[in-house]
Amino acid sequence: MTKSRTALRAAVAAAFAGAATVAAAGAATAEPIDIQPTPLLCAGGIAPVESITYDEQEAVEAEELLYVVGEEGGNGATVNWFNLANGTSGAATLAPGESSDVPVALVEPEAGTVVSAVWGMHENAAGENCFLLPGIDIAEVPAEPGDPD
Repeated sequence: MTKSRTALRAAVAAAFAGAATVAAAGAATAEPIDIQPTPLLCAGGIAPVESITYDEQEAVEAEELLYVVGEEGGNGATVNWFNLANGTSGAATLAPGESSDVPVALVEPEAGTVVSAVWGMHENAAGENCFLLPGIDIAEVPAEPGDPD
């Protein structure tokens, strides 16, 4: 295994380990938790990253989670997610949307508590390449209306 691949795996493992610690505290207080990614190597940084569920915006379907960077332009960060309810996981890349130049990533983790990390190389709106230290998000993704799960 290459050194860069080992470092990448270590960064992802650390992000998820930190997320589990934060998730336990969040579940006890029942407050949403959102730790923004920390940009390095770019003066302009990036706009806040948001996660949006069906409960917050009906344009997002039930059992989906939409990640958005709040500025036009830029792309490239990785979103890794893990659904604590069903054990599914996946990854997506923040890229300009179909109808706008705002970086988005739409994932379908199904209903449950979803822990995500947003990290990696990202080009910001100013065209600077930033390395994002992992930001952590915990979201309750709702089930389809009328679904007993």
